[in-house]
Amino acid sequence: MLHVVHCVDTEGPLWEPLEETFLRLNKIFGIDVAPSEENLKRLQCGQIDLGSSDISNAVKLAFSSQQLGFLISWDEIDKMLDRIDDEAFRSAVPDSAGNPWHINWHCVAHYGFDPNKNPRRRALGLHSIFDHYKERYLNETSNSIHWHYHPIPISAQANHCATSYFRNPAIFEIISRRILERNWFPCVNRPGFHSERPDSNWFLEQWMPFDIANLNSEDDTFQPDLQNGRWGDWRRAPKGWSIYHPSHDDYQTPGDCRRAIARCLMLEGRIAPLTPDEIEKAFIQARNKPIILAFANHDYRDMQHGIRFVQKELAKCSELYPDVKWYYSDAANAMRLCLGIDDTSHCNIGYEIQSLKANAHHLNVRIDRKIFGPQPWLCFALKDGRVFYDNFDLGLQSHSWHYTFDDQTVNLSDVARVGIAANTAAGKTSVLTFETETNKETRNFLN
Repeated sequence: MLHVVHCVDTEGPLWEPLEETFLRLNKIFGIDVAPSEENLKRLQCGQIDLGSSDISNAVKLAFSSQQLGFLISWDEIDKMLDRIDDEAFRSAVPDSAGNPWHINWHCVAHYGFDPNKNPRRRALGLHSIFDHYKERYLNETSNSIHWHYHPIPISAQANHCATSYFRNPAIFEIISRRILERNWFPCVNRPGFHSERPDSNWFLEQWMPFDIANLNSEDDTFQPDLQNGRWGDWRRAPKGWSIYHPSHDDYQTPGDCRRAIARCLMLEGRIAPLTPDEIEKAFIQARNKPIILAFANHDYRDMQHGIRFVQKELAKCSELYPDVKWYYSDAANAMRLCLGIDDTSHCNIGYEIQSLKANAHHLNVRIDRKIFGPQPWLCFALKDGRVFYDNFDLGLQSHSWHYTFDDQTVNLSDVARVGIAANTAAGKTSVLTFETETNKETRNFLN
């Protein structure tokens, strides 16, 4: 069985003026060419002598018309989405069950950056991108909403890359507000800039059971700014279409961690490309065991051409390997099926508030089954609008946790809303929020 998992690093509009394109050319390749549309076309056609064919080919790839075809507004993105959401387009090559193309939208929040350092006009805000896609695809069975995160760089500039999760607390506020304000919690990760490091390895290991991340590839495309694992270091990870559990100290090598990592190549990217050979290899491997064929691209470029390419190759492989059943899949469901996880029940989060003394209260939490990771996510919104994440204390009873509201944390009288969320090992997500004064609660079950 083969699961075809199309992941989109969903980041909203992106703008790059011509002068910045040529500045980026200089930063990546050290090439100084006068900015003009004519020179750009000559570079794309290999008509400017850059000293070697390797550099010329690398420049042609990095600055191709497809790579520079940025969608600069929500209007342009929505028009592209209208085209790929057309029923005839999605159903052009149905899977083995007759289902149409499925897309996993991994929504980022451009939050924590300096709003005065946004030269690419990214859609800043906690929920702007998430809400756009959630509203469009609410209750759509051929679309899923999942998680994507861009760590905050030292420069705090919104178009710069980074790998550190813990230098900036933005990730804690983003997830906490997704719980408290959108009743949502992630279970499938797509790493920002394709990058994981020890800190993100440990962070993900606490809460997210599935990770569509491994970028290791046979491809050796020369791109100077991406050499030596600068962004997306997966050089030691498995190269085949296999799923593995990472080790504690090296996310690239198989080990004893809980979460599972699947391989994901790039659709029309300038590194680790999804090729016809790789698609065929997935079909061959799927003859012996369940396989995930995952690939990723971005919503700020037109995705039609890339999807048509995959549809065409799937049709070819279907004829070559008629014994292989293949399906367009939600990432979480594909992972649990490939891992053989049969227990797919959601957990139920129970809680009570216990008054200890003046201005001291216990939040006691009990969950009816084993969860993924050592503790649920705990967050709360204060009446002044601030939001905090914090650790639980582990209870003595199985699947129980406690938290104390007092003058050393915050007084319960200052708290407006509490949020608790957890995944099971099967990626079944449970979210609970409740108002402290009225006890009005909201529960949501996802995936």
